[in-house]
Amino acid sequence: MQAEQALLSRGLTLAPNQYWLFQVGGWMAFAALSYFSLTIWYNPGQLTPAFHTFLQSVMGIGVSHPLRAVARRAWDRPAVQRIAYNVIAVVIASLLWTALRLVTFVELTGEIIFAEDWGGWIFGSVIVFSAWTVSYHALVYYRQWTEQKEKAVAAEREAMEAREKVREERVKRFEAEKLSQAAELRMLKYQLKPHFLFNALNSVSALVQSERKDDASKMLARIGDFLRLSLEQDDALVHTLEDEMTMIGLYLDIERARFGERLKTTFEISDEAAFASVPKLLIQPIIENVMKHVVSRTLDQVAITIRARIDGSILVLDVEDSGADGKEDSAETASLGIGLSNVSDRLASMYADQQSFSMEPTEAGGTRVRLIFPKDLNDIGTNA
Repeated sequence: MQAEQALLSRGLTLAPNQYWLFQVGGWMAFAALSYFSLTIWYNPGQLTPAFHTFLQSVMGIGVSHPLRAVARRAWDRPAVQRIAYNVIAVVIASLLWTALRLVTFVELTGEIIFAEDWGGWIFGSVIVFSAWTVSYHALVYYRQWTEQKEKAVAAEREAMEAREKVREERVKRFEAEKLSQAAELRMLKYQLKPHFLFNALNSVSALVQSERKDDASKMLARIGDFLRLSLEQDDALVHTLEDEMTMIGLYLDIERARFGERLKTTFEISDEAAFASVPKLLIQPIIENVMKHVVSRTLDQVAITIRARIDGSILVLDVEDSGADGKEDSAETASLGIGLSNVSDRLASMYADQQSFSMEPTEAGGTRVRLIFPKDLNDIGTNA
């Protein structure tokens, strides 16, 4: 039994139910074929020849059964040996079956079959058992092929399921990272609003104390416009540089109410750069840093220039000030503080190693803050 299971597991034999189905069914089909092609024509209406036709098929079941054992034992042999073993087995089975057929035919019918007629009987037997052996091997090979095909399909299915599982895990991880990143960016963005509002209200308070009530009223109106525009896109993490510059314009109007002619601004934004995606409220903390460390520390006019250009898929954004004459403290030498640290952290969180944040002195004595990052969120990873 264990040997049978081992052969089945290796695909070297047919399962018992399969074997006996083909064995019995095949020999009964042979009996029907013999009867309708020979017996019914040469011995019409006679029962004895018909019975012999059936009997020889029953004997064929018993004689052919050992051929199965020979085929199974010879299966792992070299091809020449396999063929030799099966040919010998076919010859022996053919001679045995022929002898049984002749003896039973003579006993049942009383007819005498002469020796010169035995050759035809033997030849027919060889054909039958050769066909049996070829059919058996064909069925075993077919079983091996179907099993290998099923294994291949199952392996491919498992591989597809594994790939799908990996893909789902990657999607889940990506979504989790995306949600985490969005939460971090919103936290950083929300830090700006109280910081900005605190500084803006202090400026209003200073204007009121200096009895510049009209300027204080204008400044409050601009603060309201700025906050309303900000709240309209409260959930947005990015918008176009054009939208960002609209908000910067409102913020500068707020500061201009405080500093008047001491503040000069210039925008040099290329048409292509205007449609680039930028984090919301990205530039305002940089401008605020200039107000705190440059404009508020001098009575001279300070020029602020914002430049933006596209280099391939990268946005290059510069915020440059002209500096404060005779003042050691500047936007470049001052501590980053909440605002600029926030800008740097947001760029790092959103664009990873595809961004840069730098501050450097200009030849005119001012400071240049340069931001470099992909012009579109879809471009992240294309230049890594």
